[in-house]
Amino acid sequence: MDLRQNPLPDFDSGLEKNLFYLGLCVLLVAGMAAANNLMTSTESVEVGYTEVYYECAGVDVGVCLGVERPQYETYNYDDYEEPEPGTENYYRRVESELMLQAYNICEDDSLTGMEWTSEASYDNRTGKEWLEEDEVDLLSCDKTYRYQVDE
Repeated sequence: MDLRQNPLPDFDSGLEKNLFYLGLCVLLVAGMAAANNLMTSTESVEVGYTEVYYECAGVDVGVCLGVERPQYETYNYDDYEEPEPGTENYYRRVESELMLQAYNICEDDSLTGMEWTSEASYDNRTGKEWLEEDEVDLLSCDKTYRYQVDE
């Protein structure tokens, strides 16, 4: 039997082409994760009894090689007592109540910035009046929602 007459079959399965497309997909996903991380604010926000902070889901080497995901922590939830006016917990309660109203008010697309504070009120004072207090920190409409929700 002469092996030269019967050559081995050609196994051209397109492996190089498939590896190219696989690498392209990996680069696309990594690019989208990097774009998400660049658009995500890394500073913590503390409003009311809730603190929102971002953690890296991936490898954190000074720069997040993965996706930054928002995490939150709520303080004093189980042992809640009505706070005394003028205390830090009272101001956190004011922030919480006003921001809860802001979520509903800021659905109006015509409002920008801190315009919502004139429509929200707590304890017979508007949000604009509460903002004059150094202890009260409120978010603007553009920071109220991270994602646009379609109903």
